[in-house]
Amino acid sequence: MTALAAITVLVVAAMQPGRTVAGNALPADQYGPQDTATHTPFTTTTTTTPAKAVIPAVTPGWQTAYSVSRNAAYDVPADWKVPTPTTIVGFEGSGLRAVMSGASTFNEKACGDYGPRAIAGVTGSKIADLAGAARDVADTWSKAATADNGDTNPQITLSSAETLTIQGRAAAHVTATITNQGAVDCKHPPSGVLHAIALTDDVGQAVVMVIYADQGVSDAATADTMRQMYTTLRPANLAHSDCVQDQTVVGTWC
Repeated sequence: MTALAAITVLVVAAMQPGRTVAGNALPADQYGPQDTATHTPFTTTTTTTPAKAVIPAVTPGWQTAYSVSRNAAYDVPADWKVPTPTTIVGFEGSGLRAVMSGASTFNEKACGDYGPRAIAGVTGSKIADLAGAARDVADTWSKAATADNGDTNPQITLSSAETLTIQGRAAAHVTATITNQGAVDCKHPPSGVLHAIALTDDVGQAVVMVIYADQGVSDAATADTMRQMYTTLRPANLAHSDCVQDQTVVGTWC
């Protein structure tokens, strides 16, 4: 089981040299040039960023997180933290790298430092088949998450794809259940869950939302909360000029 305390935080550095990683499940966000800061306290970008858009939540009393590279939004509970839209979070380890934008986090200091109990965000996939895209992202992300923490022999189980309609659009949902087969402590809870939800984008690829959460702890994000979050995934309806397209983005409504 991965500890969310080991999360990688990336800050977009506009017009700076950097690197991206290609792949079906997009282990990199394809946001553009990036500087990486691994295992650091949570940081928001200080680079040039468009003014934050006002996107109404569809869930009463909730707030909205959105990705400027994918023009995608989703609702977030009031007790979650939503940083700037250009903040990128993810996992990296053993040659695997998985990151996403439009980030949000829950209970950031659960274990005394930067150790959120849950994270969410939006990535993309080149796979047009929604069930295939959701499964590929769930597989890639669950493996990257456990590798990021140096876990050995974690048990990862992928569900079959659930077909559903989200905000009027066809979608597929795959769950990865991660079981910790090692020592259990605050940063290494008994289990974790990863949700991957894929919707078709505007060019035949997939916009994919990811939620990763510790489980088996008293302050875990609940299944009902996470389902309410991912069933609000939708286009953010940003103006084209507000979409940040530094390079070809995989999975976008821009």
